[in-house]
Amino acid sequence: MLVMEQIEALAEEVQPLLSEVRESDLVKDVETIAKGLAEASGDLRRLKSSMLTPENSDLIKQSIFTLIFTLKNIESISSDISGFTGDEATRQNIKLLIKSLSRLL
Repeated sequence: MLVMEQIEALAEEVQPLLSEVRESDLVKDVETIAKGLAEASGDLRRLKSSMLTPENSDLIKQSIFTLIFTLKNIESISSDISGFTGDEATRQNIKLLIKSLSRLL
């Protein structure tokens, strides 16, 4: 019986707090925020699915492979040129050119 009395006393103490929460806009605000988060999450899922289509993924992969191939060719050409010239200034200029081109990409 003692436990039941404690529960009843606790319920009486909590009642005013519950009334305040019900009367305030707190519950409505939390519901509004939850609804907004659910909508934003749905929007992000739709955006991801529309942007990361298999076709777009393939195009991105192809672009990366093309970039890698181009940079390897530039590196090879610069190596050949520096081997022919032997001029340190020319080598430095070519390295700077390659770094600048890679920053553009």
